[in-house]
Amino acid sequence: MVDVEELLGGVPVKLAPAQAVRARGERRRARQRRAGLATGALIVVAVAGIGSWIGLAPTGPHGADVASEGGNPFMSHGTVQNLTPSDLPMHRVLNWKVDSKDSDDNASQAALPQAGLDGVCSGSPGSIEEPQQQFTSAFTGKGDAKARYRVSQYANTDQALDAIRGLGQTLRGCGLKAHKDGSYSGMLNGNGPRLAVSVRHWKTWVGVIEAQYSPTR
Repeated sequence: MVDVEELLGGVPVKLAPAQAVRARGERRRARQRRAGLATGALIVVAVAGIGSWIGLAPTGPHGADVASEGGNPFMSHGTVQNLTPSDLPMHRVLNWKVDSKDSDDNASQAALPQAGLDGVCSGSPGSIEEPQQQFTSAFTGKGDAKARYRVSQYANTDQALDAIRGLGQTLRGCGLKAHKDGSYSGMLNGNGPRLAVSVRHWKTWVGVIEAQYSPTR
C-alpha cells in the first residue's frame, strides 16, 4: 500500500519523524490484524498530481473511505484534481482519451444517484440533495467505451453518504454486483454494456469513476 508520506509527481510532502512513522505503522498493522484485513487490502487508485487514495476498511454502503489523516485528497493547492486517462481501469486495453465535448454535456454532469453513460442506468434522486459543487470529466476508449469521473462536494457528511447509498441502489437496480471494497461491476440489466464503478469518500466529498464498455472488448 502506498504510504501517505510518499512523494508523487515531484510534489513535496512534509515527512513525519521516523519514530512517529514506525509507531503509526505498528498501530495500523495491529488494527488490520484485529479486523482480519491482512488479505483484503483495497486497490490503490492513483490521483494525478496529489498522491494516492489511501484505503481504509471497507464500509459497505458508504463506499471505500479515504484516510481522514491530513488534507483533502481530492484537492491540491486549492484546486480539485482530475484523473488522467491512464488512471482509468483497463487503460491498456481500452486506450482512454479525454473527451472535452462530453465533459461539458449536461447529461455527463448529472449528479448522483444517476449512473452509467447514455442513460443506460438512471436513478431517481428522491430525497438526495444536489451537491454544492461537482466537477466532471469524460473519456472515450476503444470501440464504444466511455468513462466518467465525478467529484462532488456536499453541504455535510450525511448528504454525501445519502448520495453514495442512492448510487448503490441505482447500480444494484441495474444489475450490478457490489464488492467489499465499495466498487460495483456487471452487465447492465443482464444484457447491456459492462459497467465498472468505484466510489471513494472523504468527509463531504465523493469521487466516482465509471467505465462502460462492451463485454466482448
